[in-house]
Amino acid sequence: MITYHGLAGGRPVRFAADARPGIGEVRWIDLAGPTRDEELAVEGLLGLQVPTRQEMSEIEESARLYREGSAIVMTAVVIDGVAEDRPNRSDVTFLLTADHLVTVRYSDPMPFRNFETRLARHPEENLTAPAILLSLLESFVERIADVLEQVASDLRSCSTAIFYDEAPADGAPAPRPDLQALIRRLGRKNQLLAILRESLLSFGRILPFLRQGADGWLKGGVSARIKAVARDLASLTTYEIQLEQQISFLHEATLGLINLEQNSIIKVFSVAAVLFLPPTLVGTIYGMNFEAMPELRWAFGYPFALATMVVSAIVPYYWFKRRGWL
Repeated sequence: MITYHGLAGGRPVRFAADARPGIGEVRWIDLAGPTRDEELAVEGLLGLQVPTRQEMSEIEESARLYREGSAIVMTAVVIDGVAEDRPNRSDVTFLLTADHLVTVRYSDPMPFRNFETRLARHPEENLTAPAILLSLLESFVERIADVLEQVASDLRSCSTAIFYDEAPADGAPAPRPDLQALIRRLGRKNQLLAILRESLLSFGRILPFLRQGADGWLKGGVSARIKAVARDLASLTTYEIQLEQQISFLHEATLGLINLEQNSIIKVFSVAAVLFLPPTLVGTIYGMNFEAMPELRWAFGYPFALATMVVSAIVPYYWFKRRGWL
């Protein structure tokens, strides 16, 4: 699908779906899941080569940041599906000339869905193609910041479940957290951070390439906005590293609690085995049928054997109790 954006009355507008504006009227062309015919239409309009989906997915820096005639081509990794709790990575390519911006994408990330509202709210900041590109980059950085804040909130919730859930004041037993569910939850957050880390890295590479490749086009305070975005990216990268370390700590703590629970279970079985060992020994001895056994024909032999087994179990129990092993 092709969406054309341009200027009308000095304000950014979106042209109707059936409109075919001239090249002088267009500032931004958005290709969302384009067909080959749509790519050819844009190529014919601007005289540029639109990268294919396969070319966009290449990981070499030379394939993601390069010049194409009079345009600079930049491909960024963006995150999508966070609201649906199914985060995934996708690629968005920006083709920028002095007068036009083309975006190519095969997903619908939130910054694109909300961008028209941003255009309407700050029309004076989006009158040129470089300014529109900067607004898009700012939207993506703001989205990354929002997702990082959400991850931080979820990690605080996990930390509370692991370390701070204590018994209620009424003496009822404390609710036991599902540690396996916590591990899966932390794993999902780690996967989310991995996508955000890749996205931050890609945008961090785009900014200096944009500043160098489009130096003559950056007017009207766009250069200052690039510096502000770069500062935001640096701070978000530091924050993402902090969250990654927190996830690692919580994961290790959860595994430690699981090991402690398993050790407690093994301890119960070990103590039970030791407690029943002396009675088993007594029962084994008196289970032997030798004629010379003094208690064999003794009237109190059976009660004596039972009492001996009970005492032999009680004595180790109190000894363990006194040593603090129970």
